[in-house]
Amino acid sequence: MNRLINELKSILFIVTAIFIFRSTFLNWYVIPTGSLLPTLKIGDHVVVNKLSYGIMLPFMQTRIFSWSQPDRGDIVVFQGPESENQLTLIKRVVGLPGDKITFANGILTINGVLAKQELQIDRTPLENLGGGETADSFNLFVESGFSKYPHYILKRKWNSLTDAETQTWVVPPNKLLVLGDNRDNSSDGRFWGFMDQDRIYGRAFLISYSTYDKEGSFLPSFRNERWFQPIKN
Repeated sequence: MNRLINELKSILFIVTAIFIFRSTFLNWYVIPTGSLLPTLKIGDHVVVNKLSYGIMLPFMQTRIFSWSQPDRGDIVVFQGPESENQLTLIKRVVGLPGDKITFANGILTINGVLAKQELQIDRTPLENLGGGETADSFNLFVESGFSKYPHYILKRKWNSLTDAETQTWVVPPNKLLVLGDNRDNSSDGRFWGFMDQDRIYGRAFLISYSTYDKEGSFLPSFRNERWFQPIKN
């Protein structure tokens, strides 16, 4: 009986240690939607650095100490707003506190600087998007000019919603504007407003591995080229 109790204590200690590690240092997140295509594909398993911006209390998702703030272009995991049922979401930071941002004809202007969008001929990043999405539906661009690294964005070839939008924001203190890279298929700050900085769990920095559903197969297939790929942001 004592041996069983000791083994249960060991298991409980290991489980608790794992939860503390995931809550405080690193966590894993599976991409469920195509809002960040093609940078993050449906089925990517990403690693989130929960120490990117400070230290959080285990199990409480409360930051007790901050040493940096998100930068433009960071891909962050955070608690979504009430309109999104407070689900865990992942988006790209576009606007920082104090930024004036205009989104017109599908193009961002941040503090008077127009973001560049270059149409891509090489469509390799559009392979195996997942979720039933097909490459033929999209134009692929590289967007640059407001973050450290250029990144891909998608727009639908036909009936692009972003080309009809014109919105302007001034980001309030302690808030961020976050968008998806799949501009025609992302529920983001354009629709539900600014995101509180204290809702951020961490920054996604690595794709550990990636799976997708292959037609005609009951088992998921692996995107072998995406194993242990750093996320540049």
